[in-house]
Amino acid sequence: MALRCLYRGSAGELAEIIVQSHLVEELRRRFVSVHGAKPRESESASWGGSIPTVVDLLINAGLQDVQVLIELTAPICDVRMDIVLVGSEPATGEICVVVVENKQWSQIRPVRGTQMVHVPNAPGRNPSLHPATQADGYRQALRDFVPMLRTAKVMSLVNLHNMPAALLETIRDEDQLESGAKRTHMYGKEPEERERFAAMLTRTLSGNKALEYARDLLSARVSPTESLMTAVSKSVRGRSVFPLLDEQRKAVEYVKAQLAVSRRGNKRVVLIVGGPGTGKSVIALELLAACSRDGLKVAHATGSRSFTRTLWEYAGEDTRARRIFRYFNSFETLRSKLDMLIADEAHRLRRQTPGTGGSQVKQLIEAADVPVFLLDEHQVVRPGEDGTIQLIENAAKEMKHEVLRIDLRSQFRCGGDPEYIRWVEQLLGLVAGEPPHRWRPRENYELYVAPTPEAMEKFLNKRAAETNSSARIAAGFCWPWTFPRNGTLTDDVRINGWNRPWNVKGDEWVGDKPPHTLWATHPGGHGQIGCIYTAQGFEYAWAGVIFGPDLVWRDGGWQADISQNRDRSVENALDFDFLVRNTYRVLATRGMRGTVLYSVDRTTNVMLAKLGARLLNYDGVPMNAPQ
Repeated sequence: MALRCLYRGSAGELAEIIVQSHLVEELRRRFVSVHGAKPRESESASWGGSIPTVVDLLINAGLQDVQVLIELTAPICDVRMDIVLVGSEPATGEICVVVVENKQWSQIRPVRGTQMVHVPNAPGRNPSLHPATQADGYRQALRDFVPMLRTAKVMSLVNLHNMPAALLETIRDEDQLESGAKRTHMYGKEPEERERFAAMLTRTLSGNKALEYARDLLSARVSPTESLMTAVSKSVRGRSVFPLLDEQRKAVEYVKAQLAVSRRGNKRVVLIVGGPGTGKSVIALELLAACSRDGLKVAHATGSRSFTRTLWEYAGEDTRARRIFRYFNSFETLRSKLDMLIADEAHRLRRQTPGTGGSQVKQLIEAADVPVFLLDEHQVVRPGEDGTIQLIENAAKEMKHEVLRIDLRSQFRCGGDPEYIRWVEQLLGLVAGEPPHRWRPRENYELYVAPTPEAMEKFLNKRAAETNSSARIAAGFCWPWTFPRNGTLTDDVRINGWNRPWNVKGDEWVGDKPPHTLWATHPGGHGQIGCIYTAQGFEYAWAGVIFGPDLVWRDGGWQADISQNRDRSVENALDFDFLVRNTYRVLATRGMRGTVLYSVDRTTNVMLAKLGARLLNYDGVPMNAPQ
């Protein structure tokens, strides 16, 4: 997995393209080649308006050899940075990187008490994330996720080339910025501002070895983001745990701002909606940490036993863990109101709280000044789960509360590639009017189809060993799942002579095999087969997915067969076809680096193999790949 950008070249080369008036045309052409779609007109206009203002400064400062990376995709995410400058430190000769966030804004005002700004007449939703906070998030992401930059000099700045310096001063208030963003330089439009900008570049960068360093950076190893579970203990202790980028950071700021609004008597219910890997649970933990830092009463709730118990496990000895991490059904007798309740995986909400008959959504809304629901409607996989946008909005309306909805788009899982998520949804018929289409190989995500589960297992074991990372195989619930016998697991999953056990059924360890709640995150879970109950809500580097006979491809479409499913919770489900396709969507979007698919049904597996994913041979080796 490597970094990628739209354009790489020296400042001098870029200046020639600009002089010839070919800049926007060239970037458009490359954008279509890389992303398979045309850029937005506003994006093209930004390239033409902002990039030359940076290149001119580099040329005038004698930095024509500095390498300019345009639209560098952030590590493990599809967010793109405007410009990244690569050169060497003048004093040491070591690599130096400067992240430049371009803004064409000419007007601005701060939104007090938040890391947000209001930009009159700007496209998109107002308010916007403070540009210094945005740029610093990129700087932090490069430092955290690119090992070669962890000891290097990495800076961030904001190029506000249309902004009067007097207005710029209004958003330099230290109370509005976190410590990291305070280090981000911002420059306006006046000649004095441009001179300061150029002087900073001269002090910071040299063109020596710039080409070598830029090539090294673009081919550098990118480590996966810190596992969500390993960050829990930090979050319980009130520490920021992730470098949230763009809309993730913006969502956190929106939610924090609602605390003041609610205390003025205008309570709002916050909905954060996004597909798998868009950062919902990361946002939840960041909100938890922020509230803890401020001494607020906060709780994190889910409907997932596995997820909540895993949070308890990773919180360790901290006695607050069981008070902070709770279940949806534990709020009907709440004695004192919370400042904030974070309802993660809200698609698992039930219409009524079991045993009480009361509305579960209304109980959660009543429990806090600011109730926050994070959900993905396509992850409803069990009968009785009814956590939809409409359910929450209707409940809030009946209680006369306003709903603030935030939609997440940027992709942090699956190699930061939203195209893979879309491909899975089209494959499973979850996008109206869009049938399965051929997979287009991606630089940042690997997709394979295996001829047997044994080949899948061999490939995943090898990849996990090579990358020192995690791998798990999960399957549709199409085989019996028995309790351990005499301290051993039974090989319940049996496919043509390949036999493996499900993960542990129950809450106790079986030798070195962890309870089912820890299957996805504990090393001892390797080698057992997980199902929707143990995979949902988690992530691992490499994912194997076994399609069982409960969903097969026939006559150009999917056919669901409930008789082949062993899950008692769905045995009478009238919407089994919808639930089972959602189930396989969840299983197929757990992998951060790559996924291997296999169906026990030969016709279905042939269909998968014809969709363009790379094939494995019977030894688990990619076909036509270097040995």
